[in-house]
Amino acid sequence: MIWLLPVYLLGMAIHMGAIYHGLEKTYDEGESYLADVVHFEIKQIAAQTNGSITVRFTPDGGDDITRKLSQPIQNAAQLQASEMMPIRYHPDSYQPIVLVPIYEFHKKMVLVNLAVLIVSIFITLFVAVIAHRFAGRKRAQERQPEQKIEIIDS
Repeated sequence: MIWLLPVYLLGMAIHMGAIYHGLEKTYDEGESYLADVVHFEIKQIAAQTNGSITVRFTPDGGDDITRKLSQPIQNAAQLQASEMMPIRYHPDSYQPIVLVPIYEFHKKMVLVNLAVLIVSIFITLFVAVIAHRFAGRKRAQERQPEQKIEIIDS
């Protein structure tokens, strides 16, 4: 069971890598639009504060697209004051919408998360190897027959 944690962290690291690649692809290859900010919300749950922004735009020759995007509280000041927001849109990307005003911050935040995940993978792999060896030694000791010493007086 100890091996599930490094596998989970590896999956999260792959996900973060895909987000980073999607951000860059959308920003570099996507089309620029000016989106309406439909709704902006800040939530505070216990010690965690985050927000969401809902944007609506119409791609060339298409229907209106409305998306709700979660954002960390650090982005709230930059996003809250805007009624219109420049975005980049690439429908075939892993991250199809990029908010241009916070692109650099978002990219750095994903890189920090990726770095933390990679360090966590190495630490949990180290702990898992030690735990695996310890459990193996304990099981080997349990399998050995118990030795009895008998004293025979003659």
